[in-house]
Amino acid sequence: MRRGMTLVELLIVIAGIAVIAGLAYNAVMQAQKRSHLAMMQAQQAQERERLAVMQAREGPPLASCINNLRQLVLAVHAYENDWDMVPIEYYHKTPEGVYGRVQQLIYPYVRDEKVFICPSDPSKGRNSPSAIASYGPGGFPVVITWRGKEWRISYYYPINEATVKMHNITRPFSDMVLFFCLCHKNINLIARYDGRIEVAPLMRYKSIGVITKP
Repeated sequence: MRRGMTLVELLIVIAGIAVIAGLAYNAVMQAQKRSHLAMMQAQQAQERERLAVMQAREGPPLASCINNLRQLVLAVHAYENDWDMVPIEYYHKTPEGVYGRVQQLIYPYVRDEKVFICPSDPSKGRNSPSAIASYGPGGFPVVITWRGKEWRISYYYPINEATVKMHNITRPFSDMVLFFCLCHKNINLIARYDGRIEVAPLMRYKSIGVITKP
């Protein structure tokens, strides 16, 4: 007569199935991680290739712009180390002029006005939202002045009081856009919080702000 499984035997079988399932799950997860890593490496290789092509076309101006963006990202991190938050732009009128723009907030960590200007910017830093105080006759932008000095910047800095509320930002995140440059032909340069400088074709994103929307 065939004897049924005892409770102990049943538990051993269940434990064996659980171990096999666990091993299979780990194998699948490792395969997914390897696939994701390979995809990221392929994307990075494409970015490096695209950057090399664009540098060959534009030469030193593009390389200088990328170097500027790297320095600005480092300045934002230095500011964050001191104040426990990234700079949040605001607009404050004082008897000495307008204060609260990113180029003013991080200037002590940069100490070089050239870093704020893209070599390919024909306006030399007079047209970005961070640089504009108002618009004069004919719609020409009036650059922010403070303490008798113009505070120009070519780069867009999307983190301000309105966008912090809109996106409910409490802490920075790796993909957060710190700066972006629209001064180059066929590409946009995007500097993210984690230090990446992305060379993006013009049509890659529908919009660029604190986050990028494909």
